[in-house]
Amino acid sequence: MEHGENGKIRATVHYDGTGFHGSQRQPAARTVQGEVERCLRRLFEEATRVDAAGRTDTGVHAAGQEIAFTPPPGWDPPELRRALNAVLPGDIWIESLTEAEPDFHPRFSATGRRYEYYVGTAADFMAPSWLNRVWQFGSPLSTDILRSAAKPTLGRHSFARLSKTGAVEKSTICCIEKAEWTDMGGGNVRLTVVADRFLHRMVRYLVATMVDIALEKRPLTDISALLAARKARPPEPAPAVGLYLTGVRYAEGWNRAPGVPGLGAVRA
Repeated sequence: MEHGENGKIRATVHYDGTGFHGSQRQPAARTVQGEVERCLRRLFEEATRVDAAGRTDTGVHAAGQEIAFTPPPGWDPPELRRALNAVLPGDIWIESLTEAEPDFHPRFSATGRRYEYYVGTAADFMAPSWLNRVWQFGSPLSTDILRSAAKPTLGRHSFARLSKTGAVEKSTICCIEKAEWTDMGGGNVRLTVVADRFLHRMVRYLVATMVDIALEKRPLTDISALLAARKARPPEPAPAVGLYLTGVRYAEGWNRAPGVPGLGAVRA
């Protein structure tokens, strides 16, 4: 494909979800898709539709959302990345931007998605600087218990009792291939979850349930009971502020390495 040809573009996007009503365009609400499309209109002087790998809720962040759109002729990727980052608001940033295959779709071409949830368990994480970056828990949690709680989620299960009630989904079955808690040091712990698909608020309900187990508010067997629909979900999911979409996997591999800038190194 020659530069400047009227071809499809794909980009890996970071955003701070604090100021957005989610990623998907909504009428009369500030969203990530709406802001990117507004800036593309400014650059191209015409409306341009943006497709994304998935939806994130209000307050949820991304360090690996994948989007795609088709620019008018005459733009090459390096120039377009610089121009787009120059006009985007400060809470959205394009990490990389490249030409895409004509049949590429960020959602339908994906084979997996990776979310990471960060919990600040040390008192230092109660500082205002962490307000919208991690769940400001501020009390110790047993990483060993959290790890034990995560194990039963591996494989194919119905996550109907570990997602938002009443959500319209084609299926409640998801296949989790990785669910791993890591001690990041300094009182920061992280859950990494990789799956073929995710239900609405699924990761946040998983975190809330596992934290309850670590606090001995629920028995360890509750995860298996929830997957078998024998128990009620927690009354509230974990806060949105600790959740990040950190990668999308395609046939050629992940669109970026794991981790969130500023929250510690992550093992692949």
